Amino acid sequence: MPRKSATSMDQAGGPRICVLAGSFHPVVGGGEKHAFLLCRELVCQGLNVVVLTRRRTADLPPLEGMEGFIVHRVRPTGFARLGKYLMLGPVLLWLLRHRHEYDVIYVCGLRVLGMAGVLAGLLAGKPCVLRSEAQGELSGEFIWSPLGSRPRPLIKMCCAPLVRLRNVLLFKAAAFLSISEVISQEYTRCNVSAEKIVQITNGIDAELFAPVWAARKIALRGRLGLPEKQIFAYSGKLNRGKGLEMLLRVWARLAALRPDIHLVLVGSGSGQYLSCEDGLREYVRARNLESTVTFTGYVQTVHEYMQAADVFVFPSESEALGLALLEAMACEIPALASDIPGVTDIVQDGRNGRLVPAKNEQAWLEAMCWVLDHPQQAHDLATCGRRTVLERFSIAAVADAHKNLFTELAAQGDTA
Repeated sequence: MPRKSATSMDQAGGPRICVLAGSFHPVVGGGEKHAFLLCRELVCQGLNVVVLTRRRTADLPPLEGMEGFIVHRVRPTGFARLGKYLMLGPVLLWLLRHRHEYDVIYVCGLRVLGMAGVLAGLLAGKPCVLRSEAQGELSGEFIWSPLGSRPRPLIKMCCAPLVRLRNVLLFKAAAFLSISEVISQEYTRCNVSAEKIVQITNGIDAELFAPVWAARKIALRGRLGLPEKQIFAYSGKLNRGKGLEMLLRVWARLAALRPDIHLVLVGSGSGQYLSCEDGLREYVRARNLESTVTFTGYVQTVHEYMQAADVFVFPSESEALGLALLEAMACEIPALASDIPGVTDIVQDGRNGRLVPAKNEQAWLEAMCWVLDHPQQAHDLATCGRRTVLERFSIAAVADAHKNLFTELAAQGDTA
């Protein structure tokens, strides 16, 4: 099939990118948020971007313009668990029909859509870049050992051959993008050739997520309905595997010791297979903790809650890279985070945050007491935390690295 020439690509200001994602803004989630920021920044840097995703709910339009790029949504609508599989056919057809409108396919979340992306790339003669959003996508562990659940050996026995067959196709991708060292290690274990692995981290909008003066913090608390206490905050999905059940058990103990504290859980588990939101709310009611815990539900103003908070807690049991953690650090509040791969790419214990053993209630209780009792040291951690984000995780730098990769791959395709 014919491909766009290098000359026309240059005239367009660089390679045209088709971003393929199972869900996209305004759907709430860390991956969705990062993909939106990346697309917006790539457009600012002169690239032509189109997004291909699923029309998850009927209220989302099939075609929508967003800040310089177009979002195409394919069927099916609904099907919370099966939708990502049912969209494979429509995605493949769209990619082939519109093959003259893009130069590079970028798949955000390779576990299912990687198959459509790589196959379309092979048929259309376009390079395809695969990116894992979470651990276990390439190895298949997301199937038989999902986050927050017990391992399923019988499912592994049945599904492992299918994963190996899928990977035969995925290995034909032009590049595997890794957002953290733990993802790079998974790629290597799965026998991805080293020259195909490119590590580019996630990025955030450090202008939106930025520290505020004390007066602004007080005003935000009043507007958000938060008390004038020491506020601990968590941001993310209220799902199993995020350590939130443990966090509330710790909170019940801490709140009994310290009447001057409040916990705000920013986010929801609604519509998520691994949601534990109902259980968390019931625990709070049963322990009479309603006066010390706030559930915000889904909100579009996460940055305001982070700016209003005093401490960020991130007790997750597994992460590819903690985007919510980066956002909190950018707001210059001290962060307590689980000592797990994906977090250790960001936090250096005692320098820009505190690392706490995952699932260890006593260690978390002690760390939360420490941050309350050592305000100056906590302030120093917060200052260094924002510096870390500005130096390594700004969306502008991350988008520039993506642009360089896409430009190189598109040029190789045109000369092949």
